Amino acid sequence: MTNRLRTLLLSAAIGLSSLSAQAALVNQPVASNAYISLGGLDWAWAFPLPADAGLDLSYQSAFGWRLPTAAELTGAPSAVDFIFSGANVPLGGSDPLTGAFFSAVNSALTGAAACATPYFSNSFSHCDWQDGNGQVYAPWAGLPGAFSFADQLVVRVSNTGGQVPEPAGLALLGLGLLGASRLRRRS
Repeated sequence: MTNRLRTLLLSAAIGLSSLSAQAALVNQPVASNAYISLGGLDWAWAFPLPADAGLDLSYQSAFGWRLPTAAELTGAPSAVDFIFSGANVPLGGSDPLTGAFFSAVNSALTGAAACATPYFSNSFSHCDWQDGNGQVYAPWAGLPGAFSFADQLVVRVSNTGGQVPEPAGLALLGLGLLGASRLRRRS
């Protein structure tokens, strides 16, 4: 085998493994340091464009993630609300687990911030800091006056630990309640 062919095969293998690693992130629960909780909801900065440009909720919807309603968007966090100690994207860097990063950073970004795009897309790994509510451009996707390139938030009902029960857990709970009601009928 020639060196050129060997190099080509190695490059292809590396490319395929990185694609499968990125694809796997869309099928992982969103890390707790990649979203915030505000007003009874968990908010994830999920996509650098409006949802119809390719946001993938096929897996994450099982964990309660969905597009926010217009009413929920009126109480949406601003971009700076996503800054907190321990957030997944360090200032000026990228998340070592997902590769998430913030593009078009301006002076408002002063510390680590949460960006969840790799959990909702196989095409993008970034959040556009300038497009976050309260920054250079208009509000989040879905709000009046939003540009065609406004960033998309997703939400879910927040509960203790920020985790939403998996469908299998809910089914098990339902079976337990059904069994308890049958036992009660017998007595």
